[in-house]
Amino acid sequence: MLRAGEEPLPGYRLIKKLGSGGFGEVWSAMPRDGKQVALKFIDCQGKPGPTIGQEIRMIRGLKDLKHPCFIRLYGVCANSPYVIIIMERADGSLKDLQDAYLEETGRDIPPDHLLELLEQAATGLDHLAEGKLPGFNSLGGCAQHCDVKPSNLLVVGDTLKLADFGLCSSARQDFGCQGFRGTPPYAAPELYDGRTTSRTDQYSLAVTYCELSMGQRVFVQEGNDSAAYRGPPIDLTKLRDHEFSVLGRALSERWTDRFPSCREFVAALKEAMRKSRHARHVAATALPGGSYSYQNGRP
Repeated sequence: MLRAGEEPLPGYRLIKKLGSGGFGEVWSAMPRDGKQVALKFIDCQGKPGPTIGQEIRMIRGLKDLKHPCFIRLYGVCANSPYVIIIMERADGSLKDLQDAYLEETGRDIPPDHLLELLEQAATGLDHLAEGKLPGFNSLGGCAQHCDVKPSNLLVVGDTLKLADFGLCSSARQDFGCQGFRGTPPYAAPELYDGRTTSRTDQYSLAVTYCELSMGQRVFVQEGNDSAAYRGPPIDLTKLRDHEFSVLGRALSERWTDRFPSCREFVAALKEAMRKSRHARHVAATALPGGSYSYQNGRP
């Protein structure tokens, strides 16, 4: 059992636990140079050796795939029963940011602010899909994160960074089932069939946007956390009118119907918001009888 003050990794003193899950625990730690880092402890008990080896190879490959929107990975160590990942310490996750907004204003993250952050996430996800990750070229497909959700989108200063690449997989729609990967309700339909596509992460990003900007009220509650796919987790009838078509496309069960990239999805949302504001502005300046007020020669 890990405790504050211990040094499970020589030279790194644990400060406090930041989170935990099925993988193990994440702790903030103080190394000897005095700059805080985060240590992720992956519990290897009960896991087959080949599985652990694959995870370590994946992490090492990602360490070399540098991008401003990827949480920085400094190293990987083994200390039974854990594989320990040394990584950049973030200020918090988008889930933490949503909680802060709810506490201070009683509202979810404003769409404008959220889209600025998710635009960075989309850039990172598209870079991952376009990148050459060791071990993926032989599979003939691009890489997908496969676990995009609010707690895996971290804020470092003004930058949004992707974290927790443990489920990263190749987009290879012609391969057989490999077992479910992902986290309900964010997982795309194809993940339940044990496969990924080049647009798998876009689906999860759309679910994440809905949750962070509109809260739990837009979710279909029944079967929301099931490991068996039971249809889209978002009740499309509860979406705002200007977002309906964009989110409906990104959440399509047919991956080929989604946007070609995560950046194009976010750009479409921003454009839909801009048009909605313009329409409201025009309506607000309309005068009785259908005439309009004119300023500087334009309505």
